[in-house]
Amino acid sequence: MYQNTPGALAGAVLTIIGILLIMVAVKHYKKIQGPGGKLAKNFLISVSLFTAGSIGVIIDSLTETELWFIMAISYTLSYMLLVSSVGFYLSALSFQEPKPKKHHKKTPTLPISGAYAFKKPANSEGLTLLSKYSSGLLAVSRTKKDLWVKKYGLEPDRFIWLSRIEEKDAIDPTKLHVLQDEIIRFLVEMSGKAVVYFEGIEYLILYNDFSSVAKFLFSLKDYVTSNESLLILYLPP
Repeated sequence: MYQNTPGALAGAVLTIIGILLIMVAVKHYKKIQGPGGKLAKNFLISVSLFTAGSIGVIIDSLTETELWFIMAISYTLSYMLLVSSVGFYLSALSFQEPKPKKHHKKTPTLPISGAYAFKKPANSEGLTLLSKYSSGLLAVSRTKKDLWVKKYGLEPDRFIWLSRIEEKDAIDPTKLHVLQDEIIRFLVEMSGKAVVYFEGIEYLILYNDFSSVAKFLFSLKDYVTSNESLLILYLPP
């Protein structure tokens, strides 16, 4: 009696693998919809052909019946179907992938420019409105950024924390030239129509003489005006 034991064992192993894959494919086919469901269906057909070919290996190994052509056809169809299904699924994903929205730079329409001082802090509605119609908002404050954002409900385009602590976005109040350079850099980057909201002047006076702070503010006013931007100073009474 003709018998190819190694071939039969190999066919048995492949058949078991095929049956397990069929179970997985059926499970996913019942759950997945859309392109994924079609992929699961084609995968089910593919592993079924693979299993049929594996059974053919067992029969061919244990009998004198030549089933090589059935195995060849089954394995070939299984492979081709699997590859084409993956290609289809990738194409479907590419088609459905949302294209990133192009963020168009807003056109600022800020109606006023210059420097203005107020005895009361700005309210969130006012800052939000100014931010909306400007090219960008820079906030300078003694309050830390997370607390400032929570207070005003607004995320500024740039934030400077007046503090002697070495942290991100923090500038030492004694370094007026550094503070001025940062503000000027922001104005230049925004190309005009920007808003600078400044609170903490009294803190600067604690670490600098009054004349130095006054010169700093006059110089800042000139830069803001020349850039057609707006400077809002909060000067508590």
